[in-house]
Amino acid sequence: MKRFPAQDLKRCFTCAVLFCLIVISGGLLFAQNLDTAPIAGDSSVPPKPEYKGEAISLKLVDVSLVDFFRTISELTGLNILIDPDVKGTITINVEEVPWDLLFETVLRSHGLERTIDGNLVRIATKKTLQEEEKNTLVLKQAAFNATDTVTVTAPLEYAVAVDLAKTLERQVTKRGRIDVESRSNTLIITDVKASVERLLGLVKTLDVRAPQIDIESRIIETTTAFSRRLGVEFAFLAGKDTDKVRGIGAVLAPIDLSKDRAGIGAAEVVIGRVLDTVQLDAFIEAGESVGDVRILSKPKIVGAVENVEAIIKQGTKIPIPVIRNFQTTVEYHEAALVLRVTPQITDQKTVQLFLKIFNDVPDFSRTVLGIPTILISQSESVVLLPDGGTTMIGGIYVETERKNVDKVPGIGDVPVVGNLFKRQSKSRDTREIIFLITTRVRS
Repeated sequence: MKRFPAQDLKRCFTCAVLFCLIVISGGLLFAQNLDTAPIAGDSSVPPKPEYKGEAISLKLVDVSLVDFFRTISELTGLNILIDPDVKGTITINVEEVPWDLLFETVLRSHGLERTIDGNLVRIATKKTLQEEEKNTLVLKQAAFNATDTVTVTAPLEYAVAVDLAKTLERQVTKRGRIDVESRSNTLIITDVKASVERLLGLVKTLDVRAPQIDIESRIIETTTAFSRRLGVEFAFLAGKDTDKVRGIGAVLAPIDLSKDRAGIGAAEVVIGRVLDTVQLDAFIEAGESVGDVRILSKPKIVGAVENVEAIIKQGTKIPIPVIRNFQTTVEYHEAALVLRVTPQITDQKTVQLFLKIFNDVPDFSRTVLGIPTILISQSESVVLLPDGGTTMIGGIYVETERKNVDKVPGIGDVPVVGNLFKRQSKSRDTREIIFLITTRVRS
C-alpha cells in the first residue's frame, strides 16, 4: 500500500475544512435571503407609487427651496404657488431621476405638503394647512349655526309615522328634530333647508305600499289511507324531487305511517309544492264524496301585508274552575290548532312563508279532578313557493276510541247470563289533519 507523506495529508484536511465552511456560509446566506424576501401577494408590504415623470438631472448646492421649486416649474410647466413660510436650502446631485419622484422626495424631507386646485399646485408647510383646515371647519360651523331652520309636514299614506320617525331620527342634523302627529299619521320635520330636502326625499322613497298577499287555507281531516294517496298524488304533482321545497326540520311527502307515524296530536310537518291547485281541489272533493275527507274550515286572508304575521286558529276552550279567596271562578284555557304564517316576497316574486304550527289537544283519558290534560306539540318551518303555489302541511294525527255493545234487548241486560246474549267490541279511528296553504301575490 502506498503511504502519503504527512504534509500532503495536512493539505487535504485543510482543503476539506475550508470546503465545509464555504458550503455552510452559503446555506446561511440563502436562508437569510428567503426570510427577508417579500412574499408575492403579501398585503403587509405597501405598494410603491409609480413615478412616470420625465427623467431630469440636477446639480445644485445650497439653493433655496423657492429656487428649487421654480426650477421644477420651468422644467415641467407646472403652475406652482409657494407660501411665504416655505424656507430653507437644499443640495442636490441627481442623474436621470423622474422629476415627480424628486419633487415628492423634497417635499417629504422638508416637512412640506402640496394641494392641487385645478391646474394650480400649492406648496405650504403642514402646520399652515392644518390651521387653515381648522379655520375652515369653524367658518362652516358658524355658517351652519347662522342658517335659519325650516319646518315642513310630511303626511304618510302607507308607512306608520312612529316607525318611520325612528328610522329617520339618525338622519337629522344637530339642529334638527322629527315630531309625530299620530292622529293624521304625519311627520313634522324641522331642520336646515338642505337637510329637510334630503329627508323629504327619503320619506318619498320609504313611504310606499307594502306588497300584499292573499293566503287561502284549507284545513281538512282525512283517513290515513286517503292521506297516503294524497301524499303520492302530491309528490306526483310536485314534479321532480328538485322541485320540491324542503322546510327547516321537515320531511318530504309521501308519508309512510309504519315509519313516520307521529303520536296523537303531534305535528310532523310534511312540506311540498303543488303546481296544479285545480287538480288538487278536484282530488279533495272526490275524497269528500266517499267520506274519506271532511273539510273542517277554509279560512282566507285577503291582502295580508308582507312581513306581518297572519294567524289561523281552530279549537275549543276548556273551562277550569279556580278557587281564590274562598270564591270559585271559571277560567278558560284554549286547546286549539293554530297556524301562524308570516309571508315575505323575494326579488323573483316568489313567496317565502315562515310557518309555526301549534297543536294543543285535550286528552280526556288522562284527567286531573275531571279536567283533561292538554297534549302540546309545535313545529316551525320555512317554505319557498312560486306565486299561486300550494304547500301541504300534514302529520297531525287524532285518534278516537269507540266502545260498541251489541246485545239482545232485555236478556242482554241480565247479570252474568246476559253476557251470553251480547257482544262488546272496541274500535280505534285514526285521522290526519292536513293544512293546504295557497299564496297569491296581489299586483
